[in-house]
Amino acid sequence: MRKRPDPVAVADAALGRVVAIQAQMDALSAARAEALLEFEAAFAVAYPPSAAPLRERAERAELACALRMPERAVETLLGESRMLTRQLPATFAALGEGLFSYRHAQVLIDETAELDPVDREAVERVALGVARSVTVAQFRRKVRRLRERRNPESMVERVRTAHTRRELVLEPARDGMAYLGIYTNAVDAAAIYEKATTAAGHAVEDGDPRTLTQLRVDVLVDALLERDSTLGLGRTMLETMNADPDELLAIQETTVGPFAGIIPTVIVTVPIGTLLGGNQPGNLEGVGPIDAATARKLTSHAPVLYRMLTDPDTGTGLSMGRTAYRVPEPLRRWLRVRDGSCRFPMCLICTRRCDIDHTRDWATQNGPTDHDNLAHLSRGHHTLKHHGGWKVVQDTRGVLQWTSYLGREYTTLPDAS
Repeated sequence: MRKRPDPVAVADAALGRVVAIQAQMDALSAARAEALLEFEAAFAVAYPPSAAPLRERAERAELACALRMPERAVETLLGESRMLTRQLPATFAALGEGLFSYRHAQVLIDETAELDPVDREAVERVALGVARSVTVAQFRRKVRRLRERRNPESMVERVRTAHTRRELVLEPARDGMAYLGIYTNAVDAAAIYEKATTAAGHAVEDGDPRTLTQLRVDVLVDALLERDSTLGLGRTMLETMNADPDELLAIQETTVGPFAGIIPTVIVTVPIGTLLGGNQPGNLEGVGPIDAATARKLTSHAPVLYRMLTDPDTGTGLSMGRTAYRVPEPLRRWLRVRDGSCRFPMCLICTRRCDIDHTRDWATQNGPTDHDNLAHLSRGHHTLKHHGGWKVVQDTRGVLQWTSYLGREYTTLPDAS
């Protein structure tokens, strides 16, 4: 009788294959680092000396488009590649053998970047001894302790440098939601979190039906947008309504206020059918689709409504020809909705922070101030288009066809298409 395979042994063998494949993937990360630096060297030779100040930007743009990545991510990859190959040779060799993950290598890159070569080598030597046996989070704590023990006096300067990188980040999510992240000093961040938690905790004690997590968000949003808080509704509302969830929701919706802080700063596009009671989503600039009820509520508080023409044949306001270089406000609003963001490949910088560029230059190519010769470009990509070797043409539908310095072709479509 044939013996049945031991299921434990089968599972163990399968796990072994998973580990082997993961090791191969991490080893490929080392090969990628070498290839990126090979490209960097070759591009430096190929790029014209006359445009040298734009070479790094043009290089990042070429890589971003080829890899389908944001330029900021490409810049990080290049920096990591330089560190691995030139400053952390032992880490680079171990990664090439698949001894630990690329995320472990990123920890060493990040934590040792500001150290001098002697201290970096010392931290690397000790850290690599434990990299294979701990998680990434455990490894980061270990490396951070090693770094501070090795060079504690540099922490003041490193904190000062890190503080210059503070930022606020908006990341659109599905279902009409978004993530808002703040990168700031740890003391302020902890104080903000604690203050929001304390206020939320008092509301929970007062009988507010929302969770502590929900209340932290609500109290922070109410404070930033300077609108009436709903924290005082808690127990009184429940007692007067017998905790009816539907009625509770209705009252909360009407007491939140008129979306203060949003109306003056963003464009909300709402189909006419939605205003009349339909369910087609609206669009919140910089975020994406929002539900019909929210779109109608925002519209009801708008001080001015504009009719946005979406068919170029129906609105003469979309074409100024050669009569004016300056883009009139109605056409500017139309382009803002059409484009949604910078029209350079892989760029998501919002139109509010972009220039409106004549695709065919007004001064040198007789380019008209028409909807099909205008597009939003971030300042960096605007400069790259005019002086960095990239070329672009636009058709009557607002489709942009880009050609990079190396001759690679990319297409960007209007956001409203």
